[in-house]
Amino acid sequence: MSNQARAADPPAPQTTGPAGYDHSHQHLMDRLAHLDWQLRLLIDHGRSRRSNDVLGFAAISEQEVAQLLDPGEPASAGSREERDCIARRHQRRMNLRVAQSLRRGLRLPLVELQRCFALSNFEMDVVTACLAVELDRRYERIYGYLHDDLSRKQPSPGLLLDLSGEELAERLALRAALHPQATLLHYRVIEMVEESPALPWLGRSLRIDPRIVAFVLGDGAVDARITSCLAPLPAASDCLQLAGSQQATLDALLRQAEPAGSGEGREQLIVYLHGERNGGADTLVQAAAQELGLTILAADAELLAAGHDIERSVFLLFREALLNQASVFLTNVDALLDGPRGAEHQRLLLRCIAHMSRLVFIAGEQPWHWPLPREPLQLRPLQLRAAGLAEQFRAWRALTGERISAADLHRLTSLHPLPLDAIGSACRLARGLAAVDGASAAVTIEHLQQACRAQTRAEVNSLARRVEPQFGWHDLVLPAPQLEQLHAVCSQANHASSVYGAWCFERTLSLGRGLNVLFSGPPGTGKTMAAEVIASDLKVDLLKIDLSQIVSKYIGETEKNLRQLFAQAAIANAVLLFDEADALLGKRSAVKDAHDRYANTEVAYLLQKMEEYPGISILTTNLRQNIDEAFTRRMRFIIEFPFPEDEDRLRIWQTVWPREVPLASDVDFRRLAQQFRLSGGSIRNIALSAAFLAAEQGEPVAMRHLMRATRSEQQKMGRLVNEEEYVHCA
Repeated sequence: MSNQARAADPPAPQTTGPAGYDHSHQHLMDRLAHLDWQLRLLIDHGRSRRSNDVLGFAAISEQEVAQLLDPGEPASAGSREERDCIARRHQRRMNLRVAQSLRRGLRLPLVELQRCFALSNFEMDVVTACLAVELDRRYERIYGYLHDDLSRKQPSPGLLLDLSGEELAERLALRAALHPQATLLHYRVIEMVEESPALPWLGRSLRIDPRIVAFVLGDGAVDARITSCLAPLPAASDCLQLAGSQQATLDALLRQAEPAGSGEGREQLIVYLHGERNGGADTLVQAAAQELGLTILAADAELLAAGHDIERSVFLLFREALLNQASVFLTNVDALLDGPRGAEHQRLLLRCIAHMSRLVFIAGEQPWHWPLPREPLQLRPLQLRAAGLAEQFRAWRALTGERISAADLHRLTSLHPLPLDAIGSACRLARGLAAVDGASAAVTIEHLQQACRAQTRAEVNSLARRVEPQFGWHDLVLPAPQLEQLHAVCSQANHASSVYGAWCFERTLSLGRGLNVLFSGPPGTGKTMAAEVIASDLKVDLLKIDLSQIVSKYIGETEKNLRQLFAQAAIANAVLLFDEADALLGKRSAVKDAHDRYANTEVAYLLQKMEEYPGISILTTNLRQNIDEAFTRRMRFIIEFPFPEDEDRLRIWQTVWPREVPLASDVDFRRLAQQFRLSGGSIRNIALSAAFLAAEQGEPVAMRHLMRATRSEQQKMGRLVNEEEYVHCA
C-alpha cells in the first residue's frame, strides 16, 4: 500500500488486535477517530476550492483545518473502493473490540444508544458528528470551514450526507434518516435548529439533545428538565415486607404485569391501579418491580399537568425510561386526563406508551372512564383500597420484628393510622432517632411514636389552631361517672386496631369508626380542659376549630372549608375540638326560603364528614337542646359536665395553684368553696387575679387578695355583691 493510502487510513485504536476496551470513553474516541477520517476525506475531495477566496466567510485555511484533524500532511482521498475497504476494516475492528468488551461486562453507552433506538451505522455517524462539537471545540472551526461560514459551528444535513461519501442515489436514500418522523428526530436524539426559514433544508443546523450527550458520557442522572415532576418511591428494602401485608393485592398485580416483565408475548401493558391516594400504590408497584426485576421511574402527573409544556415533559419522561430500560409509574393520573384538554393528554400519553414502553404502571383515584387504548396496548385495571388497621399492624410487625410488643403496636396503629409507604418512612426515621440516642440503642415504641407524630404533624392554617395540651388527669375535677366515660374515650381510641383490625369489626362498618363525642354543660365546667386531657393522654395533636373561619355567607364555601379541615385532620389523626358547636350544629329548620335550604345543607354535610372521619371529634356546647337530633344520634359518647359541688370546688381550689406560688397562712379554701358557688373556669380566673394582686404588693397570696378577686369575678358575671361576704377586702 502506498504512503498516501496509509495516510488516509484512520488512526489505529489505542490497543491492537481484538482486545476489548478498558473504558467506555475509548470506544467514543474510536468513533471520533472515524469521524476525523471522514472529515479528512471530505476536505481532500474538495481541494479544488481556492483557499485564498477573500470573498468567502471562512477565516481559516485548508492547511489549518488539516492540522486540527492530523498534525501531518493532508491526505488524498484515494479511490472509492479503497475508501470503502478502509471504512469496513475500521468498522470490523471496532465491532471486535465492542464484542470483547461486552463479554467482559463493560458498559458501552454508545452501543446501548444504538440498540435502544435501533440506529443504523449512518445514524450513528450522524450522532457522532453532532456529539463531537459538544466535546471538542476544534470541530466548530472544522464545520465552519466546510460550510464556508465560521458562524455555522454545527453539522448540517448536507454536511452529514457529504461525510457518508455515497453517490447521489445512495444519498437520496440516506436523507430518510433525517426526516422529522425518522428515529433520530422523532425521539429527539438530535433536533433541527430553527433558523431563517429561507435557509435550504440541507444547510440547516443539527444539534444533539443534552440528555443524549450526558447518556453517552455515562451520566446516569435523570434529565434535569423533568426532575421536578418525579415522585419519590418508598425504600426498596422495605417494600416487599410492607406489601406482604396486602399479599393478595400484590399477587394480583404480579399476575397483571408478569407477561411483559418476563418478556413473554408482544403485549404492551398498562396496569392501572385505582383507589384512594393512600391505597399503597407506590409500595405495591415497587414491590412488584423487585419481584419482576424491573427498574421504576415514577412521576407525578399532577406536576406534569401543572407545567408549561406538558407534551415535552411526558415525552422526556418516557424517553428517559427507554434510555434506562425502566418502566414508568405515573401517579395521580386523574389530574392529567381530566379537564378540558384531557382527551389531548390521553392521546399523548398512549402515543408515548406505544412508542417507548412495554409495561407502564398508572395510578389514579377513579376507575378508568376514559376511551380505551387500542391494540397493541392492553389495559389491566386493578382496584386498590387503603390499608386497613389489620394490614397496617402486619406492616409494623414486619418492619419492627419482635422487638415491640403486640399491645404497643396495636396502640400505635390505632392512634397513627398510616399508608404503607408512610409506615416504612416512619420506621427509617425511628431508626435514625435511636441512632442519635446511641450507636447500640434499639428502636423503642417511644421512637416509633415520635416518628409517627413527625410524619403526620398537622399543618396549621386559618381554619384551625393547634393547642398544646397543658393539663393531665390530675387537673381534671369531675364526678366519677364522667371521668369513667372520658377514660372510655381514650380506651376506645387506643384499642381501635385490636377491635377493628385483629377482630375484623372494620369489615362490618363502612363508616362510623371514628369517635364522635359531645361535651355539654354550663360554662367553665371543664369541657375544653377535658379535650386537652384526652389529646395529652393519647399523644396526638389537638386542633381547635375557628368557627368564624369555617362558616361563610357564600354558598358552598362552608362545605369547602369543612372538606379542607377534615382532610387536614385525617392526615394527622388529630383530635378535632368544635368549641361552642351549637353555632354550627344548630337544629335544621323547615325550608321557607333559600337561606334555610343552604343552612340545612351545611349541617347535613358536617354530619357526613364527621361520620367519615376516622379520628376523634369533640363538640362542646352550653346549650345541648339547640343541637340537631341527628348529631345526638351519631355521638358515641355524650358526657354531661355538671356544675361543681362543694367538694369538687374544694379540689379545684386546691389544685389550681402551681407549686411555686407562695400562699399565706390565712388562706381558707374550704370557706371559699362553701361560700361561693363558682365554676372551675371562674376559680382559675380568681386565682390568677389574686396572684397579680399579691405580686403587685410583693406579698404571698392571702385571703384578702382572693376575696377581692372573687368580688371582681362576681361583678363581671353580673351577680349581686353582698359586701358583708368580703370582710377580708380591706
